Amino acid sequence: MNILYFSYVDLDTPSACQTHTLGILGGFAANGCQVDAIVPRPSVHRPHGDLIRFHFLSPYHGGRRYLLREMPYSAGILWSLCRQRHYDSIYARDMDVFVGPRLCSQFFGIPLYLEVDDTPVEGAYPYLIRKAVELNLKLDYRQAAGLIVPSLPRCRIINRQFQVPLAKIHLILNGTEELDFGMIPTKAEARQRLRLPADAFCLGYLGVIYERYDFGTMLTAMAACLPLIPHLFFIIVGGGSSLDQVKRQAADLGLADRVVFTGFLPPEEFARVLPAMDVGLMPLTKSAVLEHGPIHTKMATYASFNLPVVTAGYSLEGYPEEVRSGVLLMPPEDAAALVAMILQLQQNPSEAARLAQSLRRYVMNRLTWKAVASDILAVMEKSWKPPIAK
Repeated sequence: MNILYFSYVDLDTPSACQTHTLGILGGFAANGCQVDAIVPRPSVHRPHGDLIRFHFLSPYHGGRRYLLREMPYSAGILWSLCRQRHYDSIYARDMDVFVGPRLCSQFFGIPLYLEVDDTPVEGAYPYLIRKAVELNLKLDYRQAAGLIVPSLPRCRIINRQFQVPLAKIHLILNGTEELDFGMIPTKAEARQRLRLPADAFCLGYLGVIYERYDFGTMLTAMAACLPLIPHLFFIIVGGGSSLDQVKRQAADLGLADRVVFTGFLPPEEFARVLPAMDVGLMPLTKSAVLEHGPIHTKMATYASFNLPVVTAGYSLEGYPEEVRSGVLLMPPEDAAALVAMILQLQQNPSEAARLAQSLRRYVMNRLTWKAVASDILAVMEKSWKPPIAK
C-alpha cells in the first residue's frame, strides 16, 4: 500500500508526539508500505527509513503564529505529491487547522484516515477561532473514511460532539518499540548509573510533565509510603511546563533528595533508566481522565520494560481483557488508594511480577509499532482498491 502521511508535530523533543509519529511510520514500513511523510524538519537528527521518503516542512517552533505559514505550505506539498504519484490512502494526525489532507482526499479521490491522538480541539483558542476549528474538524471527520483513536472517552466525545458514527471510529491503542532484552542492563546496573541504592524501591514516571498528570497525588502518596518503605525513590523521565512546580512540590514534602529528574531522554536511552523502576505510574487528574481515559501512551512502554502499571480512572470497561486484568486502576486524585497499591506491589513482588509479565506478553504481541500499524492497515484496507494494471 502507498500511503501519504502528514503530521505537524515537534520531532526535536523526545516526547510522545515524536515517538508516536516515528513509531507509526516505522510500523507502516515494517508492514511493507511505501510512505511519503510530510513532517516538520528536525533541527538535530533527521529520521530515515528504506520505505519512507521524508518531505520536510520548516522546523517546528511551537505556538500558533507559524501555522499561517505552514497551513498553505503543507497543503501545497500534499497537492504536489498527489499530482505526481498514486496513493492508496492519506493518513494524517494533529489536524486542528490544517486543510490539505481533506482537500487532497476530496479532489483526488483518495481515502482519508485521521488519527486523533489528543482532544479534538487542542489548546485554548479564542471563542470565534475555536468555532472555526470545530467546523474544520467536522468537515475532516465527514470526509474521513475512518478515525484512529487511542482513547475510549475520546471515541465517545467524537461520536457525541461531532456526530461521527461509531462505525467510523476505531479504538487502537498507542504502541512501543520492540526491545532486545539481551541489551538491557539489569536493575542493579541501572540503579548504579543513577546512584541509587541497590535495595531501593523505585516509582517511575515517563513523559511530558504538565498539568494533565497528577503529580500532586503521586508525590503525596510517596511521602505517606516513605515511613513504611525507607528506601523509596521516584524516577521522573521527561520535562515540560510543570517541571519547576513538581520540583517545588517534592521539596515541600521533604522528598527533594528522593526524586531523580533525568530530563527528556530519546527512546533509545530508555533502557539506561527504566530497568531501575519497580512500577510505572501514569495517573491523570480527574478532569483529564474524563477526556483521555485511564489508558494512554505510557502503558505500552512501561509494560515493554516488564513494569507493573498503575493508572487512574473510573473504569477499564471497553479496553482489551489483557489490559483490564493487567493494569492496576485507582480512583483519580486518591492518594490513599495509590498508597495501598504501592505497598501492595512492594510487599508482594511475585504478584507484581505476574502482573508485569502478563501485560508485557500482550504488549509484545499486540502493541509493538508494527502490530499497531498492522491494525491500522486492516482498517484502511477496507477502502483500498488495488491499482489497475495497465
